[in-house]
Amino acid sequence: MKKLSLILSAVAIAVLVFSGCKKKTETPGTNNGSDGAWYQPEQKQRSLLLNFTATWCTYCGQWGHPAFHAAEEGLGDNALPFAVQAGSSELAAVQYKPGTDTPYYARHLADMTPPTSSLLGITVSGYPTLCVNNTGGYGPGSQATMIADANSFNAKKADANIDFGVTKNMTGLNIRSTVRFFNAGKGDYFVTFFITQNNISHRQNVSGTYVDPYTHNDVIRAFPITNAKETMGVATGLNKTFGDAIISGDIAANKYVNLELNYTADNKSVMYPAGWVNFMWDMNSTQNLFITGLVWKKDAGSGKFVFVNGVRKPL
Repeated sequence: MKKLSLILSAVAIAVLVFSGCKKKTETPGTNNGSDGAWYQPEQKQRSLLLNFTATWCTYCGQWGHPAFHAAEEGLGDNALPFAVQAGSSELAAVQYKPGTDTPYYARHLADMTPPTSSLLGITVSGYPTLCVNNTGGYGPGSQATMIADANSFNAKKADANIDFGVTKNMTGLNIRSTVRFFNAGKGDYFVTFFITQNNISHRQNVSGTYVDPYTHNDVIRAFPITNAKETMGVATGLNKTFGDAIISGDIAANKYVNLELNYTADNKSVMYPAGWVNFMWDMNSTQNLFITGLVWKKDAGSGKFVFVNGVRKPL
């Protein structure tokens, strides 16, 4: 299992950059939904599948991808799979710091993967690391266990879910979403959107030998789309992985929260690292792109973000 490796040098990279603003409305919730909610999320529970991987990772190609894809296929629409590429991977998501040409590689990794401080409460000490919801540690040939654990999680009635619509334009996206809380509860809830891409033909290390072409799916291709930005540290100005809470405190059953996000894509045309796969926004070429809305709950005791539910749609 390869150790985590992040590129720290400030090279010039072409990348999709979003800048956004938010609009939030809360509605009291009624059984018939005639309360101003933009959408009616379904009470269907799905599981989150994460494959922490890299194009250079020999074990990722040997057993990580096969086990992950088998679990994904076995679960179908009951799962939301993501290939979370390492910051040094040739398929990494990259974000430029505001007003500069300084790239930040795979922003979400800084929150998801530190072995002792992961905001997901999982341990990612190397690649591959396969996870179902907030649990990791699945090894070679673990697809049956992953499927069983996901099905067990999905068997419960959903406490909350999200639905949304996207309007594409030449420079970016408009997302209008509604989160519905089916049951009364209490806590701090957050929303993240991710753009993923399927059918990327690019090399992959398999058992020590690069296989090219190799088809990659579910690859996160842009940084987290959320309602807030970092205000301190090296990530100042970049989107927070989980954003700010959309609702906090006591929540009534059948509560709805509308959230609108507006983003503008800045497709830079500067030098891209040799061998890396560029990602540029083109509203007329999105046939292999998907957008997923995820709902999280922040655990009051640990401060970790617990996956709640989500929905994926084609762009």
